[in-house]
Amino acid sequence: MAGLKDIKKKITSISNTRKITRTMEMVAAAKSKQTIDRVEASTPYSSKLTELLNSLTGGQNVDHFLVREKEKVQKSALLVVTANRGLCGGYNTNVANLAEKWVRAEEAEGREAHVMMVGKKGISRFRFRKVEVAEKRTDIEDKPSFSQAAEIADGFIESFRKGEVDRVMVAVTRYHSAVVQQADLFQLLPIIPPEADEADGEEASQQNTDFIFEPDPERILEDLLPFSVKHTMYRLLLEAAAGEQIARRVAMKLATDNAGELTRFYTGKYNRERQASITQQIMEIVGGAEALD
Repeated sequence: MAGLKDIKKKITSISNTRKITRTMEMVAAAKSKQTIDRVEASTPYSSKLTELLNSLTGGQNVDHFLVREKEKVQKSALLVVTANRGLCGGYNTNVANLAEKWVRAEEAEGREAHVMMVGKKGISRFRFRKVEVAEKRTDIEDKPSFSQAAEIADGFIESFRKGEVDRVMVAVTRYHSAVVQQADLFQLLPIIPPEADEADGEEASQQNTDFIFEPDPERILEDLLPFSVKHTMYRLLLEAAAGEQIARRVAMKLATDNAGELTRFYTGKYNRERQASITQQIMEIVGGAEALD
């Protein structure tokens, strides 16, 4: 009977855990829907901003410090975006591994790497791996604001302007669709002009002749380029939040399904053990009765 009691306790414990993971799955599903909506809502604005920048530049190289490539990169800054909480599969691990590999590669090339970490999980991971983190932030949750993104971007823009860093990279989970999210390295500064094919370039050139800008494009770009960096940073934080919630939803669904399978397994085992115990008791009673006869 002691074995039956142990199995019964396991079934109860697994069932209670399944209720928790199921609840967390439902919460993550609701949050992932909200974060995906925010990413998709920002897409038209991002497209129009890119289109406006192309119209202002007219396909020509712009002489601005935010788009100016350094001849030799000596110092780089890396922003690593992770989560404050776990239970989201390989979300934090994938980003941290990518960032750590990049830092090691920079050090191997003799370049300085200035790391800024977002998220408690990444901070604890780098502390354990003995990777130096210069700046840390844990105030960005699943609803990042534009002011938070602008604050981070302003710091990078100022460091880039002063020549304190020659390049700014971001290790973040990019959102491609509700099914595909992937850890990636994105170059924030200097700004990389969007690539266009020849047909698009001809169409853009034709459209540029229809616009008259007031003030002149150079003055507009002075304000628009820093703003585009801030908006890109905001977009990356939105995508990271969406990736986190989707990863958590998937992880909790797998945990819920596994708990269900374990419950069925131990329930079957419990029934077999109980049937064997009852059969054994019946045989003992029958044997005792035959002995009395």
